Amino acid sequence: MNCPRCRGLMLRDEFLDLADEAGQCRFTAWRCLICGEVLDPLIAKHRRSPPEPMVDRARLPHKVHYLSGVRKGGKVVHHA
Repeated sequence: MNCPRCRGLMLRDEFLDLADEAGQCRFTAWRCLICGEVLDPLIAKHRRSPPEPMVDRARLPHKVHYLSGVRKGGKVVHHA
């Protein structure tokens, strides 16, 4: 298998991870000998179908506040 990042040689390797909800600490994945890219079934799944953006947490552009009137010679002149 070739690495999707650098096209280097990938080998299956066993990794030790922090325990997840299922209590599993070891997993097998592909690791690139050149760049170190790690690819397991979950990473591959997420790359095939990235999650939808979270609209409610998106940064929205700042509102621009326009002056309702400008003083000219002591008078307030309103813009249309």
